[in-house]
Amino acid sequence: MGLKQIELLDEFIQNQCKDQLECIGEKQSKINIDYPIFNEYFKKERNLNFLEDRGLDFLNSYENNFNVDVNPKHYTSFKLTNLEPNTTLKELDATNNGDFISAKAMIKNITPIRVGLKSATFRCKSCQTEISVKTKDEKDLSYPNLCKDCGGRSFELVKEKSTYYNYRYVKLEEPLELRNGGVTREFKGIMKGYLASPYHNLKAGDVVDISGTFQVETIKHRNKVDDFEFIIDLHNITPVDDAFEDYRITESDKKMLRELSQRPDIYELLVNTLAPEMYGYDTIKEGILLQLFEGSRPLDDSMKTDSMDRWTTHILIIGDPGIGKSQLIQAIKKRAPKVIYIAGTNTSQPGLTASAVKDELTGSWAMEAGAVVLADTGLLCIDEYDKLSSSAQKSLNEPMEQLSVSPAKAGIVQNMSARTSIIACANPKYSRFYSDKDYKDQIDIADSNLSRFDLVFALRDEIDEDKDNCLANALLDKVSIEEEEKEVLPVDVFKKYITYAKTSCSPVLSVSAKQLLVEFYVNTRQAAKQNPKSKPITARDLKALERLTIEKAKTRLSDVATVDDARNAIRIYSYSLETIGLTPETAGARESVKSDDEIRLISETEDKINAMIRLYGYPLKSEDYDALMYDVSLIVEGTDYHESVIFSEALRNVEKSL
Repeated sequence: MGLKQIELLDEFIQNQCKDQLECIGEKQSKINIDYPIFNEYFKKERNLNFLEDRGLDFLNSYENNFNVDVNPKHYTSFKLTNLEPNTTLKELDATNNGDFISAKAMIKNITPIRVGLKSATFRCKSCQTEISVKTKDEKDLSYPNLCKDCGGRSFELVKEKSTYYNYRYVKLEEPLELRNGGVTREFKGIMKGYLASPYHNLKAGDVVDISGTFQVETIKHRNKVDDFEFIIDLHNITPVDDAFEDYRITESDKKMLRELSQRPDIYELLVNTLAPEMYGYDTIKEGILLQLFEGSRPLDDSMKTDSMDRWTTHILIIGDPGIGKSQLIQAIKKRAPKVIYIAGTNTSQPGLTASAVKDELTGSWAMEAGAVVLADTGLLCIDEYDKLSSSAQKSLNEPMEQLSVSPAKAGIVQNMSARTSIIACANPKYSRFYSDKDYKDQIDIADSNLSRFDLVFALRDEIDEDKDNCLANALLDKVSIEEEEKEVLPVDVFKKYITYAKTSCSPVLSVSAKQLLVEFYVNTRQAAKQNPKSKPITARDLKALERLTIEKAKTRLSDVATVDDARNAIRIYSYSLETIGLTPETAGARESVKSDDEIRLISETEDKINAMIRLYGYPLKSEDYDALMYDVSLIVEGTDYHESVIFSEALRNVEKSL
């Protein structure tokens, strides 16, 4: 029976995997066997189920026979792919010992490549007879007890004649989208051979399909059995190509979602569903909804494109305490398909990006993914963003723009995917937001980080009788009469709609939409040019408008973004500027762009400071600074600029040149 099954396996591989076999080169390689196709073939020929009838044992035997005369450097592995998940990690326990499982998982950390013994060659020290012994696992090094030739009992390991293999440990946990209430469990997995080779690229934060044997293993300390633990002996582990658990969207789901997209009010329906428990903030909800859909990713889903474009949208909400920012974040958390929520009050820089941890199993250092990496292809909600340390905020500059995290810690340099959209909430520096002060002076966020947010909304607790009356009724009744009349989608359908749009829809700008965005960009900059106080928008704003336009098209599953989509993007973008006291002609203030007037005032102040330094030397005395500040107050008199801001900027520039 066994021989017939191996012959059947060989027949299938030679016919169905012919192209892969021809590509085997001068390095380790892997042959993928499509399990659903092969199992149907196996059932037809033998009326057996491949996995249930010891098929994996025969596959391992076939692999060993295939590589009998092969150089270890050219070893070929045979792996089953496209297995339907038969469990989830959170369901595994001691009763699954010995089961072959397939599931979805997320890599929390992964160890460097280590070496294990495949077969050990020992030499008798008395007669020099060599004995080859196959090992059971990567830690097995049991010396022979007796030489059959001379009766000797002393042996040495012949390292150059022994054979070895690669192995790596990986820490696996439940992917975000499959967690129930945020609960997750960690499992240790072991990858061997090709899976642990340099040719198999995996990194912390990757969502993967796994298959292998779930086992109970003893934990040994100084050769004593102290405890037991679970381990997954991985047969195969492959990164998931799509953004989410697309396999959960059935063909009937897709048909339903496509029909839903044809509704003329689909956009309003999606906006209403985003946070129905929150009264008002309609335009802000629109911006957040578009953020969930993302722009069009490259076809190969690469981490970076040649032009370094990003497709994620980032939103910052600044507002007075008690105005509902956190409640809005919580509402989004319930409905986003893949989301991580953190609070800035108790989050560190390593917790945001990546940290180096010492693996308790191997004693080696490994990189463990932080929140922005774990939320890859999803949404990261950060409450109390202003409470993050300055270094933590700046550590997000790379993932927000480059869609990656590149930590270098404990001698490990690694590049991790962080294709993550970020929505953050922050409180004003002075507890309340004041319209007569520059918004950048009212928040503790570095300019370099602030400029990476596509939309910045400021929420003010303004006293308005009608608005207060509606809000009070909504809070006390839990839902207002106005909100009751609005139709909303079931949460599950809402999540599937976003998931389907992100994985199957890649709109492009129509000619008219592109023309409108170009005209808006050019005309706005020309208008700014006419006013010496203006701070024109930049190319970064134009790309943000492009993303918003494409995201609007994705809300109706369209392949083309129209001029109406572009108008919608401009409207939301302009509204966000209005809330922080800016206009498109002064939007450059978000990018720390200086107006012509501001540059002139700073330049004049620099001349004053340099003249004082030439006269009295550097550093200046306190009375010299006082005199300079008085001169600057005369320079800025009659303008909208504060002398301390101009003086600080000019002094920094001068000190850099010294």
